[in-house]
Amino acid sequence: MPGRLADKLCIVTGASSGLGAAIADALAAAGARVCGLARRFADGPLAHPLAAGQVTRARLDVTDEAAVNRRFGELGPVDVAVSCAGVGKFAPFVETSVADLREMLEVHVVGSFLVARALLGQRAVGRTRNIINVSSHVAFRTFSGCAAYTAAKEGQRGLGRVLVDEARPHGVRVTTLYPGAIDTPIWDDRPGFDRRAMLRPADVAGLVVEIVARPELAVEELTIMPPAGSL
Repeated sequence: MPGRLADKLCIVTGASSGLGAAIADALAAAGARVCGLARRFADGPLAHPLAAGQVTRARLDVTDEAAVNRRFGELGPVDVAVSCAGVGKFAPFVETSVADLREMLEVHVVGSFLVARALLGQRAVGRTRNIINVSSHVAFRTFSGCAAYTAAKEGQRGLGRVLVDEARPHGVRVTTLYPGAIDTPIWDDRPGFDRRAMLRPADVAGLVVEIVARPELAVEELTIMPPAGSL
């Protein structure tokens, strides 16, 4: 029996681990053809056609404009683009390096920009498509030692708000997600947090499937928190 997303071609950046991997798996489980993209994956051309219900993995650096455009050209019209590539480096403001700030802005803001622009540049008449950017609740909340990451996530928020209006005439729905703490490898070098109280990647991924599978709804912004609140 075909899944709910059997007619969809989806890409997920940051798909090598954590939330990105969970989202790629959830979309595939719903019947979509999924291309999971990450810098850690091996480079090379994609086999065609992508198999329904499976994740095909390929390398992509989302900050490389030419590489993003090349991957979209290989894939053809993409129905769903999830920007989940991320990097997090945390330090007090005066100890934060310009290099770390630039890296986070490049991955979160420039990467999301390039992926969204590539999808909007494709023609897909008569199809409902989605751009989903994974930001963070730090776009609304203040945490010490988080200046550069917050700047990147706030930038992603602003990008998504403009995209909502500009993408609508193209039949593209734009959603920015603002999850609270999720139990992913970003916490591996940050002891002192109760990871058992965090969101599970699979639960957030399930919400992404719901957003894509409900064309009658346009979910523009969604905050998702653990029941325990901010950790």
